[in-house]
Amino acid sequence: MNKTLKSLTVIGLTAISLMSFTAAVTSENFTAVKEKTKIEWTGRKVGGEHEGIVKLKSGDVTLDGDIITSGTLVMDMTTIKPTDTESKKLTNHIKGEDFFNVKAFPESKLVITGSKAMKDGKLEVTGKMTILGKTNDITFMATNTGKTENYRIYATNISIDRTKYGITYKSSILGDATIKDNFDIKVKLVLKKSE
Repeated sequence: MNKTLKSLTVIGLTAISLMSFTAAVTSENFTAVKEKTKIEWTGRKVGGEHEGIVKLKSGDVTLDGDIITSGTLVMDMTTIKPTDTESKKLTNHIKGEDFFNVKAFPESKLVITGSKAMKDGKLEVTGKMTILGKTNDITFMATNTGKTENYRIYATNISIDRTKYGITYKSSILGDATIKDNFDIKVKLVLKKSE
């Protein structure tokens, strides 16, 4: 290896090391504050809809400034319930095998693989969603709605096609479609900087 090539190699390795060091310094780990985080869902059917909640079980997110670089959010599916009715029959149906089968699959998970800033100040977030043990790629928009030295708050609305996860009860796949294939999730994610 001649001197010029050797010098370029050294310079290149130094630059890579410095970039890695800079990334390590600017990245910060945050933990979801479960008591303040809200996950609300809306499911629509012919002639109406139902709204409800599900609780966050755990969440860890890595940020570079306001950019989400990675993260994992785990939902406790045993807590899913409607909030527009006190019907135990509906609650049990949602938790049962026609929908989320929480006995067999007590957790759903969103793994965030990255995000990028958009012109309107929002983030385009990419990741993988797992429901009923089935995983699909997902992309959605999120907005940083609050920021202090130790806290961040992100808001998002996500539309999910339940049929991709095997939830086909009264869906278009079965030719029924009395319950819409897509349901919506509205999330207010409160994060606290990890100790």
